[in-house]
Amino acid sequence: MQSLQQKTALPPASHDAKAEQILAAAREVFLELGYAATSMDQVAQQARVSKTTLYTRFPSKEELYTAVISAECERSGLQFMPEMFDGLPLRDILVHVGRRFVDLAWSEAAIRVHQSVAGEAMRMPEAAQLYYRAGPEKGIANYVALFTHMAERGVIVTDDPAFVARQFLAALQGGPYCQMVLGLHPHPTDEERYAFIDKAIDLFLSGAAPATR
Repeated sequence: MQSLQQKTALPPASHDAKAEQILAAAREVFLELGYAATSMDQVAQQARVSKTTLYTRFPSKEELYTAVISAECERSGLQFMPEMFDGLPLRDILVHVGRRFVDLAWSEAAIRVHQSVAGEAMRMPEAAQLYYRAGPEKGIANYVALFTHMAERGVIVTDDPAFVARQFLAALQGGPYCQMVLGLHPHPTDEERYAFIDKAIDLFLSGAAPATR
């Protein structure tokens, strides 16, 4: 899997050490305080940069928050081109992109962000909108593009690849995910997580109906 991860990674953006320093600090502050309680001053202090340096790279808290969410998605490999998987068997493609999704969605940091956003959504819907647009919406779009590409190439057969892509992602949010979001289940090990992915994909591919004869 590691070699394929390297092969399918998007080309890195131009390196900006200060921006990465700010994003790392902002990630910690947003995780600790949530969007509403976080201030740009706190992020500057955590990152040990001047406010001028901070605002030069991220002119507003909204842009900084969006950049943090996008960076997490990119780091987890959710930003990919559909053509990168051409030539692989269907199950291998699903396992690979399924692991990318679950590795992020089931991570402690992602669940903490989800909890924070859900808690703030009613009184601060703009935070929820920023989160959704920067993270889930873009992630879903990438999977829709992949399933559309596979349908066009005949790898899958469907007249609604967007629906199939969304159902695939929904299947990967089963198992203990809901309990983890509620703090009722410990985070699974890699082995447990990948065993769940394998089972979910096999069910997704074959369905539960008996084989026709």
